[in-house]
Amino acid sequence: MLKPEFETLPLNSSSNLTVILTIWKRNNLLEQLDSLFSQTVKPSVIWVIQCENHVNISQIFKYYPEISYLKSSVDLKYFGRFSFAQYVKTKYVWIVDDDVIPGKKWIEKCLHTSSRGDYIISCAGRRIPNNCYFLGTRNEIEKHYFGDITPSFTFHFCKENTLVDFGCNGWFFQAEWIKTFWQVPPLTLDMSEDMHLSAVCKLKLDVKTIVLSQNNEENTGNLKIAYGRDEFASWTKRGFYEKREEVLHYLIDNLGWKPILWNNNYK
Repeated sequence: MLKPEFETLPLNSSSNLTVILTIWKRNNLLEQLDSLFSQTVKPSVIWVIQCENHVNISQIFKYYPEISYLKSSVDLKYFGRFSFAQYVKTKYVWIVDDDVIPGKKWIEKCLHTSSRGDYIISCAGRRIPNNCYFLGTRNEIEKHYFGDITPSFTFHFCKENTLVDFGCNGWFFQAEWIKTFWQVPPLTLDMSEDMHLSAVCKLKLDVKTIVLSQNNEENTGNLKIAYGRDEFASWTKRGFYEKREEVLHYLIDNLGWKPILWNNNYK
């Protein structure tokens, strides 16, 4: 029988944070919950959203009665969790991919950073090369990847706080910004929620996206890089980068979003 690794202590209302987890075909929920309940600052609310019924997680809720369970019989893909985020009542929300296991000081680190400025915070992120729309040539642009391209580490590592064009793997931000997120219709609901969040919040609110410094297993945003390189990883699917290219044309050419490295003469 599944059992939590850590004792389940009460959630922390003073953190003013709702964490949204999603379940589809990966089976990392117990490990994610263990990591959340072992945080130096625990969240106030935890929601688990399950799309379809590929993984049996029913036993887990016996050990975590504090969390809320939302079930969808259809696959809401990547934007569904951002729809649910409109109902968050806390000041902050952290939407987390299903392959992310945070170090125990990650929430504390995000809250501290948020108190010092308006940021979308991620544990990994990308800068888009100048005049580049196609991000699939990884061997050429990996120097613009931050956090999750760390050959020497099994966890996300970033030498220093780094501004990026968009974050990956999870997004910690002020919940009220989700209203702005939905003010601009996405090109597609199938993918690229990460780009849409950063682009729209930068255009409408001048909110920047940042990958925080991460140099050890306590303050990393993700302890398990390998979890995001399995058979379910979206970036390995045919047509992924071609669709992302279409989204970038929409955000940059149609909406006027300007990536960090782009010059002033693009159209």
